[in-house]
Amino acid sequence: MLETARRYRKNEVSPVREVSERLERIARDTCNAFVAVDREGALRAAGEARTLIEDGSEDHIAGVPLAVKDNICVRGIPATCASKILSTFVPACDATVVERLRKRGAVILGKTNLDEFAMGSTTSTGAFGPTLNPWDPTRTPGGSSGGSAAAVASGLCAGALGSDTGGSIRMPASFCGITGLKPT
Repeated sequence: MLETARRYRKNEVSPVREVSERLERIARDTCNAFVAVDREGALRAAGEARTLIEDGSEDHIAGVPLAVKDNICVRGIPATCASKILSTFVPACDATVVERLRKRGAVILGKTNLDEFAMGSTTSTGAFGPTLNPWDPTRTPGGSSGGSAAAVASGLCAGALGSDTGGSIRMPASFCGITGLKPT
């Protein structure tokens, strides 16, 4: 995440170009990391972040492309918890963590896959099919935040939100070779 912010400050890439490239990668993803993508919203937010950065914002989150596990509410994007029973639920508001990230200029790309209702350790039990480990598709990315971990490890986003009760962030991070932090 900080590397992306550094590249923005050095004018090596703009948030709009960075987000566009990440969206193209997501479209070609073979890991099944994402279950929903908000292309229009992400590009709009990237444009707003570009303006913030050009105006001198020092907030390192501005313009950083992030993914959100599909059990966390993001306004206007389905929150299915990888279950068919919630297939039509579209939240009218953001979860507090998403709201705070947006206020700082973060770009939400979309929602990532998980075990249904975050109950599992392989990211293979959800309605959207299994997520594959980006390093070895014959192996699990772990779960239940396996979609978030696979998305980061694949370079589809600079960072991702997950949820952790019994290792659901830490195990996928380990399986995918990235760092995961359990919120307390």
